[in-house]
Amino acid sequence: MNTYKQFFILLFTIILFSSCDNATELIENEEENTIESNQFIVSKTLLETTNMSIGQVITHDFYDIVQATGTIDVPMSSKAEVSPMVAGFVSSLPFVVGDKVKKGDLLLKLQNPEFIGMQQSYLEANEELSFLQTEFERQQILSDENISSKKSFQKASSDYKLKQAQYSGLKETLKLLNVDLVKLDQGVFTSNICIFAPIEGFISSINASIGSYVAPSDVLLSLINTSHKHLEVEVFEKDALKIENGQAIRFRVPDAGNTYFDGTVFQVNKAIDMERRTLMIHGHLSNEHTNFLQGMYVEAEILTEKINAPAVPSRAVIEEEGQFYILRFKEAVGEDLIFEKIAVEVGKVTEQFTQILGAEIKLGDKIMDKGVFRLVGN
Repeated sequence: MNTYKQFFILLFTIILFSSCDNATELIENEEENTIESNQFIVSKTLLETTNMSIGQVITHDFYDIVQATGTIDVPMSSKAEVSPMVAGFVSSLPFVVGDKVKKGDLLLKLQNPEFIGMQQSYLEANEELSFLQTEFERQQILSDENISSKKSFQKASSDYKLKQAQYSGLKETLKLLNVDLVKLDQGVFTSNICIFAPIEGFISSINASIGSYVAPSDVLLSLINTSHKHLEVEVFEKDALKIENGQAIRFRVPDAGNTYFDGTVFQVNKAIDMERRTLMIHGHLSNEHTNFLQGMYVEAEILTEKINAPAVPSRAVIEEEGQFYILRFKEAVGEDLIFEKIAVEVGKVTEQFTQILGAEIKLGDKIMDKGVFRLVGN
């Protein structure tokens, strides 16, 4: 009997101690589970060894943005179309598209038999003019002395002035055709009509070839000088009153990637395009040396009204079922940092920063800056 009694006492003791251990474990587990479901623990070691970092709520400039589209362009004075003054056949064309030329460089030569006749008429008019001038002066003297009739003087005067007009017209025409009049006065004819570059730039198009016949209305070559490039963009009529000189422009060339470039509104057109209901904006580039090509299509943002507001890096904001959250630092417990998930309202959003609305978030609040998606995902 004593043996059974001792056995039950021993069994009771074991059960009692086991119950105490379980109770202690439950208490410890309860203490460990005091972290709420909207809180996250990050050890300092994890923070230092991973791509995670802590930032804070700051103020940042946000703008109302007006969308615009357009092209890279150059001033009208930097473009030129070359046409011949007279018809002819192309005899020389030493350039190809893309070649650079200086102002005054010989672009091409034309030949036309009538061109020889024009020079001959000039020399003949010059000789006749000398004779008629002498006759005019002689008749003037005779008329003054009443030796000759006034009718003879008037005839001599008329012939002289008509020939003088013909000579001057031929002379100016040959000048426009770049004829060396000094050599021509010496009897040296040229069969070539030389056409020179009116501006410095690059040849953007050629619409002729050796032997082709060209008329005065034909555009033989086009030149463009790209040393000064600018933006020509348009906005819709509803945004027209928001645009002012000096506003910043951000733009990109879609076919060249997502890199954005900067510019400034330089001139706003004073009239709406009545067909398209748009307003043209002329903008200057911050860096004209960028390797843009004339005619490139651009997508632009014109930054209008500015506000300064609390903001966090856009990478610090997460969205779950239409609600936005950030992880705000709550406290440090030993080597652990505790962050709480806070619902926020967002305002303006850019690639770098997001505006935070509401009074719960204050400037200077520490937040999880990088690594939010990794932490919440886990």
